Amino acid sequence: MDHSAVALGRVDAPVKGVLCVIAGISIFSIQDVIIKSISGSYPVHEIVFVRSVVALAPLLLIAHFDGGLSGLRTRRPLAHLLRACAMLASYTTFYLAIVALPLASAVALFFVAPLLITALSHFVLGEKAQLRRWLAVATGFIGVLIMTQPDGSTIEPAALFAVCAALFYALSVMATRRMGATESGASLAFSATLFYVGANGLLGLWLGDGSLAKGGHPSLEFLLRAWVVPTWRDFGLMAVCGLIAAFGFYFLSQAYRLAQATSVAPFEYVGLPLAALWGYLFWSEIPDRATVLGVALIVGSGLYVLHRESVRGRRTAAGRGLRPRV
Repeated sequence: MDHSAVALGRVDAPVKGVLCVIAGISIFSIQDVIIKSISGSYPVHEIVFVRSVVALAPLLLIAHFDGGLSGLRTRRPLAHLLRACAMLASYTTFYLAIVALPLASAVALFFVAPLLITALSHFVLGEKAQLRRWLAVATGFIGVLIMTQPDGSTIEPAALFAVCAALFYALSVMATRRMGATESGASLAFSATLFYVGANGLLGLWLGDGSLAKGGHPSLEFLLRAWVVPTWRDFGLMAVCGLIAAFGFYFLSQAYRLAQATSVAPFEYVGLPLAALWGYLFWSEIPDRATVLGVALIVGSGLYVLHRESVRGRRTAAGRGLRPRV
């Protein structure tokens, strides 16, 4: 725990944070399968709209048992709004990526987020990073280049969506950690989901007639396709996504509220083997050599950066006589 965390009264319960992040990532991996499977029939904003509407009720129930509905009140509405914007941008661009990429490839590119957190911490927060960590960041981005330009000439647009998703996610993680001292996990999840309902409803009014859908790249089709009345089966799948979103958002919000990002972020990598498993079972996706090499560079450098951050945190805590609470 760093000195600023103590001064701000932030919670630091790493074991609980790790358990929450594993639960959240595992739950969301199932949602990725559902969204990818129905992405050929509906636009992304329709799916997220239905999912978010369904998620509101269970989130209220979670809030009721997690300290009461009074915990949804906040004195920081602007912070909630900015965090929700970053989260919406992250999940939307990620869904645009999985429709056109193998699931494991999209997830692997998304895991450039720890590297982006390191870079943003330096330029936005003024936190110094040692040369070794900058080398790790550079190595990770070489992995990104390998995966986005597998033939060495053209860039796959969907891969850029996955990297953008990682960037927005990194911004949301930093916001979550800053807000963790005053905001509950239920409040963070509910405010974001309520924003998704409004934002995707407006997107539906703007893009929902499908007039801008002209064919072409699968990701753009997924964004611009017209809204249609879903079948009962597909509506049920979207509703399941709502339940998944409610509990998934809650667990991830709790994870980064309860513990420092460097303590819990490495455990998000549980999503990679799950994505590879689902991709193989449902779509017979087998990664090629370029993908394997890119994944190795991204994951290896990301874990190294997180390890160095964790070591620095422990040394700082030891030097100040601080000990995190579990």
